[in-house]
Amino acid sequence: MSFGNNFDGGRTRMKTQVLLNLYDLSPANDILFSLGLGFHHSGLEIGGREYSFGSGGSGIFEHAPKDAPGARFRCQIELGSYDGGTKELNQALDDLRSNGFGSDGYNLLKRNCNHFCNALSWRLLRKSIPAYVNRMADIGNCCSCLLPKQLLEDSPVGGKEGATQSFVVPTRASMNRGAATSSFAFTGKGHSLGGQASSSVNGQGLLSRLTTTSSSASGTTASDELTDRREKARKAALARLERNQQVQEDVDKQS
Repeated sequence: MSFGNNFDGGRTRMKTQVLLNLYDLSPANDILFSLGLGFHHSGLEIGGREYSFGSGGSGIFEHAPKDAPGARFRCQIELGSYDGGTKELNQALDDLRSNGFGSDGYNLLKRNCNHFCNALSWRLLRKSIPAYVNRMADIGNCCSCLLPKQLLEDSPVGGKEGATQSFVVPTRASMNRGAATSSFAFTGKGHSLGGQASSSVNGQGLLSRLTTTSSSASGTTASDELTDRREKARKAALARLERNQQVQEDVDKQS
């Protein structure tokens, strides 16, 4: 918060600085960030507090700057300064709560923390945050119908302390391929039609077994078709040979 040199009606106008704190939600950002992409969380730092938006009934929440739970701080971007202080900020926050950013308004792709920061920045500064901050959500919105509703309604960073989020953020350990064991889709225990439990054999999942079975069946069918074609060709050759012999015998008799 600072005091400017503008003189208006005998009063010095107060200006408050607005900072965008940007966080990483995935180690993949180490590569994606240079491409103008990334899985990001963000918050606006104003007057020594950071404001953001989450799910689980938290809605708009605040916390200490550069310390969002469950996210890794990446960088800080100065957006500008607005005329006013806490009063103007609270008015903007109340306005946003009444216009989509309430306690149950969160959506991972359509109304997330980055959308909130952009909306608050626009209310205070008439300025948008950088487009790359929320670009992954804009891309994902094109296929939102394919994602489960529960995933879309849970935020990776929430305002309630101790709240458990179902959105799992990959860690460096989980993405380490060196010591990872092989995994297959659709593995695990199940029940056969007879009611007995069965499990994956030799680490091979259902999808893998179906693929193998399908390949074996396709190979058997192709082999049978080849045998049939060869048998038909042999019979046709024998029939032509018999006809040629019959013609030759008829010619010899006429001679």
